[in-house]
Amino acid sequence: MFVDDEDYIRSMLSAYFGDKFDIVTAGGAAQALALLEREAFDLVVSDINMPEMDGPGFLREVHRNFPKVRTALLTSSDIDEYVDFARGSAVCSVIPKAIPFNFAEVERIITGLLTGEIFGLGRYLRPEDGVVAGTYCVKSSGEAHIVRDRIVEGIEGKFSNSGDTRLVLDEILTNAVYHAPTREDGSEKYALFSEVALEPSEYVYVEFGYDSEKYGVSVLDKRGALTRETILSKMERQIKGEGDMDDSGRGLHMCRLFADRLIVNIERGKRTEVVVLNFLNGKYSGYKPLYINEV
Repeated sequence: MFVDDEDYIRSMLSAYFGDKFDIVTAGGAAQALALLEREAFDLVVSDINMPEMDGPGFLREVHRNFPKVRTALLTSSDIDEYVDFARGSAVCSVIPKAIPFNFAEVERIITGLLTGEIFGLGRYLRPEDGVVAGTYCVKSSGEAHIVRDRIVEGIEGKFSNSGDTRLVLDEILTNAVYHAPTREDGSEKYALFSEVALEPSEYVYVEFGYDSEKYGVSVLDKRGALTRETILSKMERQIKGEGDMDDSGRGLHMCRLFADRLIVNIERGKRTEVVVLNFLNGKYSGYKPLYINEV
């Protein structure tokens, strides 16, 4: 269900997604809640600014009365303002009303929320021309640096400019190599920036790919230690400046700042994947979405 008080937004979303999903639209919270009482829905995507009840208030009601329904916010506002709300609710994604609106991206996010099929860089590339150009298994801290350099070189060779990819990859790989492996008591196993040889269960898997509008990298560990609540809490501290004096959450926050898209996929206790995407020619600039998927 899409909930938005603007007729043209509902019409636009229905026109694009109507032949891909079973879509119902509502013009406000009261109509949407009445529909939820009568029918079963898998996902509710709500605008934030609505006259009778705002999106956060409406989705709190959905979470309280229909806890099995997945929820997401749609907004033209600064998404950072809603991280605290997302942390305290069941909201898993905050989608920007970007100009131009990225229908294909939203379709992939909705499909992932509905099916749980969220892992793998290939899912975030265009099916028409997407290419996963490199796959790597990182077995040590030294190999992490080698893989980082190969990917940066690959991006620069293909697109002439890798932007902040080196910085972003450093942050993601540091998290995967040093922070994901833990002891039985939950403490981190390896000292930050030490020379580390990972055990097979701690190996890190990296993919690099591109399509006609963007390039991307995914980094996956098979520990699954991160949770949605932990990520949002750390991000919120960084956004508010509370984490300026420590490193908690700084890596993910920096990745969100310097990459066009940051997607975190979680299967608790099994795997965590961080996907970063950069669009070519500044396409889809503006407020950045919040995508944290947990199955």
